[in-house]
Amino acid sequence: MADEKRVIEGFSPQDFAKNLAGQASQVIPADISSADKKFIIDIVYKFCVLSGDALVKDAALNLTAPQASLITQFIGEWSFHKSIDLLRAKINPQLREGILQRVAFTVFEIAKQAVVKKMPQEQIIPLVEHHVNTCFKQAIEDLRAKGVLDERATDNVLHQSNIDSMAKTEAQEESKDVVGAAMSDAKILKLASLALLIKNFPKEKIKNIVTKFNKPEAQVLIQYLQMPDLDAKVDKDITARCINEIRQTLPEPKIISLERCYRKLFKIIKKSDKKTVSNIIKDERPQIKEFVLSIYNKDEVIIPARAAAVVCKYLEEKLV
Repeated sequence: MADEKRVIEGFSPQDFAKNLAGQASQVIPADISSADKKFIIDIVYKFCVLSGDALVKDAALNLTAPQASLITQFIGEWSFHKSIDLLRAKINPQLREGILQRVAFTVFEIAKQAVVKKMPQEQIIPLVEHHVNTCFKQAIEDLRAKGVLDERATDNVLHQSNIDSMAKTEAQEESKDVVGAAMSDAKILKLASLALLIKNFPKEKIKNIVTKFNKPEAQVLIQYLQMPDLDAKVDKDITARCINEIRQTLPEPKIISLERCYRKLFKIIKKSDKKTVSNIIKDERPQIKEFVLSIYNKDEVIIPARAAAVVCKYLEEKLV
């Protein structure tokens, strides 16, 4: 008897791939020819279907629909960006799909492992980007070593970056609608990304952060904070990159002990009932909820010490 066909409830590789390919067709840059546009759409659809099918067939993974969709979306997005880089560099059509296959396989493996480990999405994005860039460069260098590409072609393709080009374009479009239109694209992107990061913080904390900026920057930050559809206007890849750049400019943090955070957490919520605390953290990620409620359940839940410190400070402000 044949094995019953596996499914992931709520996830159809073909439908999801079709949707992503449709989205890709709407944002292909104007300098790409009609024939090349078809190549991009077809490659996005093909690789998304292949990866989606592989996820569905792997019984050991036991993925949910959102998890399978996230992994497949990474495949589609990077197939899109790197196919444009190859086209703009005028790489021989016979070489393109082989290079993109290496990229897609790398994305598939890295994203799959990260999702299975339940890494936060904001950590997965730069991780995948790092491995994509490494893999893409290696694929091009391999072709150069074989004499298939010369030095000029190698340098040309490695200096292409459609994701950076799109980021710059989006920044320019956004800057037309904000008070600080004279600011640099990079500054505006960072302010938008910061707004996305802090928009759900307590009002007092947001106010304290805003006061640290000069008046023009503060006005732009406030305007982004007040945008109801900010999530849709700021690309998540760009957001993650900007937040990483912001973090690199911050001073070295003090060493935080998870054990100390546990003790502080206990002091903060010992006089509060479980229902009250549960209500405060109802919209948080499952791992954060488990960490906070472990005080009541007598379980030990391990999360990064810095995250634990942020949670403690947030609860302290809410319960005092």
